[in-house]
Amino acid sequence: MKTSSEVSGHWTDEQLIASLYDAGLEDNHLGECADCRQRLSFLRANRQTLERGAAGLDEIDFAFLAAQRRRIYARLEDSTRRWWRLPVRRWVSAAATVVALGSGFFVFEQYQHQLGESKISDAQLALEVSRMSQDLEAQPVAPLQGLFE
Repeated sequence: MKTSSEVSGHWTDEQLIASLYDAGLEDNHLGECADCRQRLSFLRANRQTLERGAAGLDEIDFAFLAAQRRRIYARLEDSTRRWWRLPVRRWVSAAATVVALGSGFFVFEQYQHQLGESKISDAQLALEVSRMSQDLEAQPVAPLQGLFE
């Protein structure tokens, strides 16, 4: 294991953390390097702060928890929110579905009505097809053909 960083000559973060937990090397580098001692003291201070914060979590305030539980129960039993328990959501979605289907049916009927007005009879269709077959030249080509005659 390396005793110092190859770039700066100081201990790496991993080595400082190992020393913080008394698992590091027994090296005299900390005695000689003020920078590494300062970094290690900063890590120790952070560790102590975290340990103090974790110790505070063990002291549970039961009065606070009981008050919090009472507020939760009060909100659950609140009568002003009972209207939300009714199947309002179900009726709103059903109404939206009816509106969507009704508008779709209306559009379909309008389309069918327009189609009915523009229908041509079979005789008219046959007449149109026979006229198109008798005209050998396509409409856009006719003016071009007139230039060469």
